[in-house]
Amino acid sequence: MVGQPRRAARLSRHLLLTGELLGYGFWLLIDTVSIVSTGPLGALTPLTGASIAALVLLRHRPRVDVAPLATVVFGSSLTVTAVAAVFGRPTLSFTEQLALAVMTITVLRVAPHRTAITVGFASAAAIVGSAYLRGEIGTTAGAFTLLSTLGWGGAMAIGLALREADTRRRAQLSDVRTAERLELARELHDVVAHHVTGIVVAAQAASVVARRSPEEVDRALAAIEHAGGDALAAMRRMVGVLRGEHGSVDDEGGRTPGADLVGVRTLVERFDPDGTLVRLRTDPGMEHAMLPAGVAATGYRVVQEALTNVRRHALAAAVVEIEIRIREDALLVSVRNDGVRAQASGGPLGGTGGFGLVGMAERVAALDGTLTAGPTGPGVWTVAARLPLTGPGSGR
Repeated sequence: MVGQPRRAARLSRHLLLTGELLGYGFWLLIDTVSIVSTGPLGALTPLTGASIAALVLLRHRPRVDVAPLATVVFGSSLTVTAVAAVFGRPTLSFTEQLALAVMTITVLRVAPHRTAITVGFASAAAIVGSAYLRGEIGTTAGAFTLLSTLGWGGAMAIGLALREADTRRRAQLSDVRTAERLELARELHDVVAHHVTGIVVAAQAASVVARRSPEEVDRALAAIEHAGGDALAAMRRMVGVLRGEHGSVDDEGGRTPGADLVGVRTLVERFDPDGTLVRLRTDPGMEHAMLPAGVAATGYRVVQEALTNVRRHALAAAVVEIEIRIREDALLVSVRNDGVRAQASGGPLGGTGGFGLVGMAERVAALDGTLTAGPTGPGVWTVAARLPLTGPGSGR
């Protein structure tokens, strides 16, 4: 699990909500001051603005569908405008205008195409219509209408820009996951071929054993059964990948069936030729341990991606600590570095930066493992993976 993006997203939502509330509070104060020079209907100005803003704030509640909420918001605004056109001209509510603009941006960003088009017309009628029908008579009416038209255009532009950005990001994430899923499927194909070859060899050996040492036949058949079980487990994983349930790998570096971790030391030497930056700690014999197919390769890829992110986001790093251990039937991989810039805290996880750890999370999940990445101290960033050595994801 990658918890840091969730915390960053939560903080971002809180900051946006705080800014929105401050905006409503400022314009509500302006609306309240403006009723001093108006008639009795002028009291509707802050009341209408506060009511519409409260409705718009409901979109922050969990599981709220913004399309029906937008219908209520724009319908309420248009109703007030119609009443004002028939019975009087209350002062234009700036709080309401801001709330309508925020609602427009929100719906345009997330709603289906048809709903977005409908919202565009509804918001134009509500924002521009309220300025024209509820503004002061005279030259100021035209000025308010023009400003409201510009505000509506700005809200439409922001909403469409955010919609396009979200669409592109979803497409990029989908492409990354698809590419990694297909690559893992190719790797698993190699694994299955490896196991099937072992079954054929074991079967040939069994036929020889049956003629020369009949008492050893049970052992040969057990070896065939074990190899067949491994092949079936790998096949189940491959089918899951092709169905889109799991899967991740991002280049040829992880395709060797039954690969060991000896490549990590070579990777470290390329990353730190002088041997002054990286500290590699492993269990004795770990680099040559024969691990389940995919586990060792995934451990290698996690280290590789973490070191890549050090180059991208922690150029001032003074030390990088890599630990590879086996504990409680799981391969534990940890890469810790200092020198992380504050603005880079979200980058390595696929935010405004790359998508490398998004792919790694997919691959680790395919092995029933967990991946964490985030700050663990001032300027310190840690990527840690836990990869089970037993169970359906391991092939054992």
